[in-house]
Amino acid sequence: MRVIKRRGRLEPYKPSKIRAALEKATIDAGYSLEEKKEIIDKIYESVTKKLEGKEEIKTDTIRMCLLTELDKCEPYIARSWRRFEKKYKS
Repeated sequence: MRVIKRRGRLEPYKPSKIRAALEKATIDAGYSLEEKKEIIDKIYESVTKKLEGKEEIKTDTIRMCLLTELDKCEPYIARSWRRFEKKYKS
């Protein structure tokens, strides 16, 4: 699978980036990774399953999948993610 970046560039899909993003959002929300390991694992597995079989996917689609799952089971981490994006990616 390849990921279509915001500016149209393609790069290989790296599942480790999804886990790293989840871990960073968890820490930024004030939790330890040990506290939220089960939730991180659950969300990671759910998003990975949703992406299976696709040849190409946009980064925005991956982001929306992650935030949708976070909103369901850990909204505080989702808010932390959005605050980070607003501050650094706007």
